[in-house]
Amino acid sequence: MDATTRYRTLDPWLEKKRRVRILTRVVPRLLNTHLAPLLGWRRFLFFVEMLLSAPRYRKQFSRTTDDAGLVEVKDTFLLVGVLYNKLRARFGEDAAFKAAYQFLFELGDAVQRRAYFSPEGMARDWGRFHQEHEAQMAEGFIRNNENDGVLHSENRVSFHITRCRFFEAFHDMGNAGLTEAFCRSDETVFNSYSPEMHFHRGSTFPNTIARGANQCTFIYDRTRSTRD
Repeated sequence: MDATTRYRTLDPWLEKKRRVRILTRVVPRLLNTHLAPLLGWRRFLFFVEMLLSAPRYRKQFSRTTDDAGLVEVKDTFLLVGVLYNKLRARFGEDAAFKAAYQFLFELGDAVQRRAYFSPEGMARDWGRFHQEHEAQMAEGFIRNNENDGVLHSENRVSFHITRCRFFEAFHDMGNAGLTEAFCRSDETVFNSYSPEMHFHRGSTFPNTIARGANQCTFIYDRTRSTRD
């Protein structure tokens, strides 16, 4: 496999298994972790309040101009929007942002590690990563973002996100700045994948839409020669 290999087709069963694991194990654990310091035992009542108020917030977050991709993103992160707004009403902006931001960062980290890191015993190599990543961009949840096309060379893969529907969704939910948690999780996970790959966003700042740029820069440099 070389850097020009195009994406594979995602396995619907595997993708469903990952989503179920995230929803049933990771999300409850992270919510418990980040709400316990603020609410103590009352966090369990807060969980119920979040679920009961979700339909009202779904209407509040909705816009007549939402396209199908933005609707899917808003539905996926609905409870995060509910979490942020309810915490803001109870504890103020700073506490709400801190809790929701850290929750999103750790959620993004967990989701990406399950998608990109190879099963135990398999090597984490350059070709396998980009094959999986481009499959996710074409067919997975991140297909809802728009890009200007992936460029391949022997030792570099790069592209720009030109429309981030995550940013748009959190803007309508009350704070687009929450999206930057995903920028950080990209940088953390991709640079933990393999010593043969260095992820960065170039020399220009801001370098993502959430940080104030017009587009998000993704650059993967192959740092040493290996055989895939």
